[in-house]
Amino acid sequence: MANQKDLSHYDVLQVPQNASHEEIRKSYQALVLQHHPDKQRNRNANDSELFMRIDEAWKILRDEQTRRVYDAELMQQMCREEYFVNEVLREVDFEINHEENYRYHTCRCGGFYILPEESPLVESIYISCDECSLIVQVNPP
Repeated sequence: MANQKDLSHYDVLQVPQNASHEEIRKSYQALVLQHHPDKQRNRNANDSELFMRIDEAWKILRDEQTRRVYDAELMQQMCREEYFVNEVLREVDFEINHEENYRYHTCRCGGFYILPEESPLVESIYISCDECSLIVQVNPP
């Protein structure tokens, strides 16, 4: 595997980003059996770190809501370059989902732009819709 710190949770679990919950679960179970510290004869720090990354990835991707938030944050990281911006927003333009504790803005396609948890913003960020390819720029107050 490449540098483990640079891998997404999908890379760690060796599944595509559009994998179903069942595909993710099966890959997680296979990787846990393969990399569990109790199953390793020649233990080293990399094995323990990989096992922890596998477990962390599963904890995020197993839940639909945390997976959506993670996908939005992952897309935002990939959007650091200049992109065609569909709309310019501010933090106050995002609604709050009190039940799940996250901020979102509805896209014209019906999908959502999900604001990363690092608020308040100190610089402009780009967020992709979780359903289509539209991107918004969110400026700090």
